[in-house]
Amino acid sequence: EGAGSSAVPSTTGGAAGEKEPRGSTRVLQSLFVGRPATIYFGYAPWLERERTLGAERVRELADAKQLPALSALLFRSDRNINCICQTFKRAGMRRLLRGQSFNILWSSHLTEKQLKRLQPNQYINHFPGSYGIGRKDYLWRNFSRMQRDHPTEFDFCAKTYLLPADRELFERDFKEGKLYIVKPPASAEGRGIRMLSKLDQLPPPKKEAIVQRYVANPLLINGLKFDMRIYVAVTSFDPLRVYVYEEGLGRFATAPYSASVSKSNLQNRYAHLTNYALNKRSDAFVRNRDADTDDEGSKWSLTAVWRHLAAQGIDVDSIKKQISEIAVKVMICVEPSVVGKLNAWCHNKATPFELFGLDILLDEKLKPWLIEVNVSCSLSSSSPLDRRIKHALMTDLFHLVGPVPMSCKPTSGGAGSTRVLAPASKGRNIFELRATPLEGMGEGEWEVVMAA
Repeated sequence: EGAGSSAVPSTTGGAAGEKEPRGSTRVLQSLFVGRPATIYFGYAPWLERERTLGAERVRELADAKQLPALSALLFRSDRNINCICQTFKRAGMRRLLRGQSFNILWSSHLTEKQLKRLQPNQYINHFPGSYGIGRKDYLWRNFSRMQRDHPTEFDFCAKTYLLPADRELFERDFKEGKLYIVKPPASAEGRGIRMLSKLDQLPPPKKEAIVQRYVANPLLINGLKFDMRIYVAVTSFDPLRVYVYEEGLGRFATAPYSASVSKSNLQNRYAHLTNYALNKRSDAFVRNRDADTDDEGSKWSLTAVWRHLAAQGIDVDSIKKQISEIAVKVMICVEPSVVGKLNAWCHNKATPFELFGLDILLDEKLKPWLIEVNVSCSLSSSSPLDRRIKHALMTDLFHLVGPVPMSCKPTSGGAGSTRVLAPASKGRNIFELRATPLEGMGEGEWEVVMAA
C-alpha cells in the first residue's frame, strides 16, 4: 500500500510558510488502569503554546521494539489541508496515499459499503447520517420535528418553508413588506442566496429551494452585520458527547446593513451575507495581516467579538451558555438517525468523530439564531489569523479524539487491528474472567474487559 511522506507543500503552515519536519510519536498515558495510551498531539512551535495538563503522563516512544510497529501509524486525507496534514505529521504519522490501512481518515462521508469494510479502532471524521443537519432542508425537517414536541426549547431557527412542497403554505403565511431569504437546499459559500419581499420573486413552481423568514434586526458592529462560526466536536452520539471550542471566527459583511425592502438594498448581497467566499470579492473587504491583531478587518477571532461585546456591557457568558445549548440541541435533532446507522453499519468497527461548524447570528435583543450547520467546514487558511485558529483547532480536535496507536494492516487471516501498546492478556477471555475476583485482576485482565 502507498504510504508516502507526510510532508505536503505548505504555503500557509508555519510563520514563514516553511515545511515542518515529521516529528516523533509521543503518547499520553491514561489516568485509568487498563486503558491504553493515546497519540499525543502537540502544537506547532510557531503557535507558541504548550500543553500543561497531563504533561507528566506524556512519554516518547523510543523503544527499539516499538519502532517497527509505529511505522504503521498512518493517516489518509483526500485533500492537502495544511492544518490537518501538518498536525498528523508533528505527531509522527505518515500519510497513506492509497489503501485502507489508515489509523485516521479525513474525507467526505463514507457509504454504507465503505463503512462496513472498516476495522475496529480506525478513526473516521464523519458519523453516518450527520448530513441530516448539514443540508439546509434536512436540518429544518429534523428541527421542526423536535420543535413540534418541544416548542419553547427549539425556537432558535427562523421559520422555514421547503419548496415546492410548502409553496402553498408560504403563500398563505406571506406578509407584504417583510423580508425573506431564499437558499438552495444543498449549497455553500453563499451561492444562490438572495432576498425577496414579494411573492412574484419566488423560485419557479417546481424548483427545490428553501425560504426562511429573514432575521431583519441583527446586532451590528460598526454598522455591519456579522455572524459567528462556532466549532463543535462530537466524539459520540450514544451517549451524546458534545464539545464547544472556545475559539472561532467572527465574519463580517462588507457593506453597511439596512432593512429596507428597496430593490437596490435587496440586491446588495455584501450587506446581507457574511460568507467569506462572497465578501472577499468586495472592494471593501479588509484582509487580516497580523494574527495578533484579531479585531480588525472583515474577519475577527471569536475572542475579539466577545471582547468587543463585553466592552459594550453585554453579558457574554449568558450568550455563550445559550450557544452551547443550541449545539447540544441541534445534535439531538439528528441523534436517532445517526445512532441507527451506527448500530447497523459501524458496530464493532470504525470509531467516528466529527467537527461541525455552526453559524450563529445574534439579533439586537441578543438572541442567538442558528443559520446553518456545516459538516465539512472550510479549514483553509486565508490569513495569519485563520492559520493560527485552525491549526490550534485541529491539534486540539485530534488530541481530544485520542486515537490509540494501532497497526491497522489486515492480517494474513483477514482484516484485523493490532494495538501497538496493548498490555498482555495472557490469552484469557471474558468468560474465563467471570470467576476472577476484582482484587486479582491486573492491567491485562481489565484490558480484556474493556475490549469486550
